[in-house]
Amino acid sequence: MSEGFKRRTPSRLGEGAALKEEILGAAARLLTETGREQDLSLRAVAREVGIAAPSIYLHFKDRAELVEELTRRAFGRLVAELRDAWEEEEAAGPRAALGAMAHRYCQFARDNPKIYRLMFGIERIEGSRDRAASHPLWTVHQLWVEKVAACRADRSGHEQVERLAKLLWSALHGLVGLAMAVPFPADQRNLAQLVDDYLDLML
Repeated sequence: MSEGFKRRTPSRLGEGAALKEEILGAAARLLTETGREQDLSLRAVAREVGIAAPSIYLHFKDRAELVEELTRRAFGRLVAELRDAWEEEEAAGPRAALGAMAHRYCQFARDNPKIYRLMFGIERIEGSRDRAASHPLWTVHQLWVEKVAACRADRSGHEQVERLAKLLWSALHGLVGLAMAVPFPADQRNLAQLVDDYLDLML
């Protein structure tokens, strides 16, 4: 047994799902620590969990599949948060609901900095273009397009709605990035006001 290896209690029959979650959790921790997908090894993940490396292959065929599952889950969680925000304010109208989505996006990033970094702050291994269309990033993009379109009604064509959705998401991402980068607590009221100001200018 190598130095620093912590042996995990073997799973009982039917506990494979729990081990899969431990593997995902360990991989997420290591990815956010190193910041580079290239530096993530299945051997290191196994050592973090306390299992032999071959045990990972019972759940993931390779590193790419493991990272893909982590990415899919992170984006899925964000999409669920944004949809909840819209639904909570939908009765007040699309403008109010979109504002709620925008504020929830910022809150999600502030409340889950490690998950947000996993989504947007990791140096990725470049993949083939034919896989780009299936990246979960597009689920967030399509959600912004859908909700911006609801606010613009008949005032904008699809191409302009696409542009506005990209601008909105880019602005929110930039505001969040600035708020998370400063070495002191960000002024949340100021951040919220900036989000509202941007929506007013855009809509």
